[in-house]
Amino acid sequence: MKKLLILVCALTFATSAFAGQAKNAPKASYSGVIEKYDAATKTLTVKRKDKQGEFIITDSSEVLQNKAKADASALTVGQKVDIEFVMDGPKKMAQKVKVSGAASK
Repeated sequence: MKKLLILVCALTFATSAFAGQAKNAPKASYSGVIEKYDAATKTLTVKRKDKQGEFIITDSSEVLQNKAKADASALTVGQKVDIEFVMDGPKKMAQKVKVSGAASK
């Protein structure tokens, strides 16, 4: 019983340590033009020159359009964006998405 309690405590601490990693990870930024946004998977694809970046929009991600809060569904192909993100394993988790222009036609 004592070993089981120790094991449960150890797993609890280990799980909470890994859960907080994304919040404590260093922030990075990426700028470009929205190539697509998949609302089903909440994946934002941004193109910059010849490179592409894929970012996950979470419930805690802040989307700003013209300095006002907006919904991720307002993200449109062709808009210029600046993204602040953190790495969570291989995934780029968007913390802040700033739309800085209207969609180009």
